[in-house]
Amino acid sequence: MNTKITTIETPLTPKELTEKLHSMTVTDFSQLHNPSPAAYYGEITSYTFNIMNMRYGPMSSFPPINGEIKEGVNKTIVNIKMDIQEHYKMSRTMYYTTLLPIGLIVMLLSFLVLGGTEYQLHGFIFSSSFIVCAILVVFLTKSSLISTKKRELNNFAAKINGKIISV
Repeated sequence: MNTKITTIETPLTPKELTEKLHSMTVTDFSQLHNPSPAAYYGEITSYTFNIMNMRYGPMSSFPPINGEIKEGVNKTIVNIKMDIQEHYKMSRTMYYTTLLPIGLIVMLLSFLVLGGTEYQLHGFIFSSSFIVCAILVVFLTKSSLISTKKRELNNFAAKINGKIISV
């Protein structure tokens, strides 16, 4: 799911690109609390970087931007990988292993305790809400991760004066 390498092409040289990345990135975690013009935090070397948008905290469920800088003819190619698969699997596991069993247990209890009474249907509806919520939350998490990844890649490409040439 959506872990492909995205290629961005920029007219900057690798050195100019690295300098631009350094100018908009803080590397020390303590600098996050100070007002700064930086848009990202993370690590940058001459040909690779691992950065994250400042609006997401270090414990955020959104993955960092991992990039590799390659020199081309009159341009620089940046290969970016943002692995949202890991974060999707974590949220799917978390919601499915909590809400689905709760829904099934409540459904079983409503059958055993409320069976044959006028309230049995209420128990089934209540237990179904846990199951439906689990499925909806996982779906919304997936769509949120995909749209946020797309937005972050577009913003990053604009900041480095580049354009996305393949996703």
